[in-house]
Amino acid sequence: MTDIPMPTPTNPPLPLPSYKLLSFDIYGTLIEYKQRILQSFKPLRANLPSDSPYRESTPLNPSLDHCATKGDIEFLKLFQKQEDAIKLELADEPRRFDEVLREIWRRVSREIDVQTSDEEIDAFGSVSNIQSWPTFSGTIHALRALQDRGYRLVALSNVDKFATDISFSSTGLNSIDWAKIFTAEDFGTSKEDLQAADQRKFEALLRYAEEQDVKKEEILHVAQSLGHDHKPAKAMGVSSVFLIGDGPVWGKEGESRMAVERGLVGYGWRCGDLREFVGVVEGGGES
Repeated sequence: MTDIPMPTPTNPPLPLPSYKLLSFDIYGTLIEYKQRILQSFKPLRANLPSDSPYRESTPLNPSLDHCATKGDIEFLKLFQKQEDAIKLELADEPRRFDEVLREIWRRVSREIDVQTSDEEIDAFGSVSNIQSWPTFSGTIHALRALQDRGYRLVALSNVDKFATDISFSSTGLNSIDWAKIFTAEDFGTSKEDLQAADQRKFEALLRYAEEQDVKKEEILHVAQSLGHDHKPAKAMGVSSVFLIGDGPVWGKEGESRMAVERGLVGYGWRCGDLREFVGVVEGGGES
């Protein structure tokens, strides 16, 4: 994505040591989950007809190793559609994330018309499945390096406390001295809250920063998702760092270019991953 121009920053970038608080998206930025979802559903997808769009084997980018296929992308869209629908339906009576996972499996199997079993449903919603979602390579070491430089680290998890606690324990994220860990419960549970969930998490972050006497301009949000993180960060006036991460694997170049061209995002730094960002910090701020 190096050929994509940088956007106009939301705020004039400060020297990196001037920021006091670094906030992080968790699932998709620190923790990898898409490949694990696809791996879990592999047996179900194998029972689909060979001409199913969910089995389309054409790679998005043949020049990349381990690139997602068109079928992978269509399946993840189906997964996301079911997850979003369930969360809205259950907004007034939220269920734990493991129960949501089980219901997603049921609905996906019905949608693609493939029979499943209670054992498969329970396995997808199990603690061990959530534990299997790993951090991206080098994440823990990079967070420790930022922690050692005196930044306050804040986690913004869009998943509930039950699952976030499991993930933090299984990945070693609980070894980091987090100043604050936000989970989905902190952002509201009504339908209106869920529909504005991305904005709500930044509102919660800004309230916390104010309580800690940290100015908005001293906050730097670090994330991969343009739509769920960088767009609302710009709308809320929060500076940000875009981690490309595994975006190219999932064909995100077009989305990235469009977001910049339309002025939807205003990140001040763009790095390949969290390790590269640490290198930028240690090198004085040039990305």
